[in-house]
Amino acid sequence: MRYTKHDLAIAILKAYDQIKPRAQNKSNALGGRAGSTGDIETVLQTTFTPEERALAGQVINNLVDRGLLTPTWEDLVEPENWLKITNLGEQAVQSGALDELDNLLLGLHSTDDLLKMRNGAYEAMAAQNTDWQRHAATSSRELTTKVLHTIAPDANVRADPLFTPDTSASNGITRKQRVKYYLRQKSGSVSGSDAAVIEKACDLVEACYTKLNVVTHTDIREVESIIRLTEEALYFVLM
Repeated sequence: MRYTKHDLAIAILKAYDQIKPRAQNKSNALGGRAGSTGDIETVLQTTFTPEERALAGQVINNLVDRGLLTPTWEDLVEPENWLKITNLGEQAVQSGALDELDNLLLGLHSTDDLLKMRNGAYEAMAAQNTDWQRHAATSSRELTTKVLHTIAPDANVRADPLFTPDTSASNGITRKQRVKYYLRQKSGSVSGSDAAVIEKACDLVEACYTKLNVVTHTDIREVESIIRLTEEALYFVLM
């Protein structure tokens, strides 16, 4: 597969953005009827394989579910298939952020391109070149590292009165310490129940990172599930 779901989603939104405020039938956007080229293919300057066209159809449905595209409900024959871009969809075209985690990553204002790192994992899975599992895991691991260093820089963590250097880390700061520092700073006072949640969040981030270190020749479903779990852990910390 040449395209990730993110690639297709952005191309779909751009296709609908280019014709706003008009609506377009989903099947026309997808193309394929009697060899016709759809607007999505035009944006990507490609011709879809049957599998890619089917995946694009799934992505369109997902964009509707998330409110980035919406049916007009005006056509008498296929009311749910005539779609137009929403304000949220227009924002996604400009920012490249397609979901809440994307928005949270953008909100960190990191000097690193966190969205590119996130999408890099899915690009590796889509291409499935030699050693793709390691490349996908590396992208997700790098995303985790950069996020943690952005939300809890070394100097800030060391200045925390509760910080004690950990000899197991080369610089004395572990991933768990970064998560704990950030969550304490975000929530202010920490109750007993909050402390328990923070500890579990730290454990989840650490477990996902460790699992990504040992991804080798596992199949795509397992790799994707590990990466999704890693993203859920990051989302839980950042939300």
